[in-house]
Amino acid sequence: MHIEVRNTIFLALAVFGYVALWRFAGQNGTFGMMREWSSQNRLPGTGETYATEFTRWRGLDEFIRSLLTIFWPMVNGTQPGSSLMCFYFAGQGIAAWILTALEGQRHSNKGNWRVISFTTAYGLLFQGLGIGIIGPIFLLFAPLGDRRTSSVFVHYRTDVDAIIPATISGIIIPTILMSLHAPTIISLEQKVDLIRLWQFFPLLFRLGQRVWTGFISVWLSSYRDELAEKDPQMQRRAFRRVYTFGLYCAAVPHVGTIAVSLMSLFFPSFFAGKLATEFYIWNLFVPVSPLSVAQARTVGEGAHWFLQWDMILMFCTYLVWAYFADIKVKYPDSGVVSPQLFLRLLGWSLLFGPMGAALLAMWERDDVGFDAEEQKLESRKGMAANIASFSKTEYKGD
Repeated sequence: MHIEVRNTIFLALAVFGYVALWRFAGQNGTFGMMREWSSQNRLPGTGETYATEFTRWRGLDEFIRSLLTIFWPMVNGTQPGSSLMCFYFAGQGIAAWILTALEGQRHSNKGNWRVISFTTAYGLLFQGLGIGIIGPIFLLFAPLGDRRTSSVFVHYRTDVDAIIPATISGIIIPTILMSLHAPTIISLEQKVDLIRLWQFFPLLFRLGQRVWTGFISVWLSSYRDELAEKDPQMQRRAFRRVYTFGLYCAAVPHVGTIAVSLMSLFFPSFFAGKLATEFYIWNLFVPVSPLSVAQARTVGEGAHWFLQWDMILMFCTYLVWAYFADIKVKYPDSGVVSPQLFLRLLGWSLLFGPMGAALLAMWERDDVGFDAEEQKLESRKGMAANIASFSKTEYKGD
């Protein structure tokens, strides 16, 4: 029952994602303006020309050029409100990516070649089509798991330990670099190339993961100790480190963005010009209805609406995933609806952001699974001790 309800919601989100992202952007004029700017090899809003060749594959370069057209107004400093919204989106998105990477590494998924384990392909797809569409479709294939299985385990603990350095090197650093101001800190050409490089962050993450696991395999052979790798306590600690890191990634931008937005509302004199109105919370998080006839005045405005809907759909998708994963394991007798879990997710969302809430729910689910596995291990140890004691007694008796 849980998985049927969850997947129905995912399908509805994917359909709405198409309407809110692609159809709306086509109807409000955003895509038309993007094509016009791209055909001129000029950056929207500022008008500078740039080199069109990046990968030397014409089709791919043209596609990346369209993505550059969307992201340029977000990170060039001309739309501070959009930049703040993207800062929030980035922090929450990193937490979402960490959750996805963890799920893909689990032995029950990776060992069985399930769709959920192909996280790099997933990342490249949502970079091109939007996580608001691809996310619900991809997570259709995520199993719920239960407390009677070892679905929380990964095959190698190094795969979990590699997530933090891979996230820093493959996502956080490229995001910071592409956000640097041009031409005062980096040149215009460098900024354009860094924005284009950032589109491949799933590959950069995977490369960082492979480099890290290779380094550990060569220099720290103890990591490949099979008993240590499969020990529930060792794996729990590895998961805890990654979850804590992901929570920081979600919480810091969440708290910072909300603080700036509230300051702009209650203390507008702190901000120069029209900055206060750009930072209002409804400008950051309340998009234009995709069913309206509103027309974007610029590519930047249309891109702002597009990314707002992409972010909101990501929130909905991952919260639904985490809700049904947690309720199935921690609240197995509550049915499909758990007011207690709903209120917990709401409270966590206010404190850490929606992705922080989803992360905490999945962390809670994993802890239940690890507890069950540790109890099994203790039971086996106790049984082995009893058998050894019995055998020793029998031997003395003989």
